[in-house]
Amino acid sequence: MNEILVESVSTVLNIKPGCVTLDTSQENTPSWDSLAHLRLIIEIEQNLDIRFRSQDIPNLTSVASLSNAVPELGR
Repeated sequence: MNEILVESVSTVLNIKPGCVTLDTSQENTPSWDSLAHLRLIIEIEQNLDIRFRSQDIPNLTSVASLSNAVPELGR
């Protein structure tokens, strides 16, 4: 998994990098609330110098969906 994505998720959600997996999501991560979601989107956009489409943001609720939304992250 991409280091930038892991670091962003780890930092924003305050979880250890080793705990970040493709299965990490809003459903199983208590710290991933609506405010953290927006902070995570902004963090990833800034770190990767990209912009997500506004209609996609509500659906980017897991590390897997974030990884799939950014082709340069590799899978």
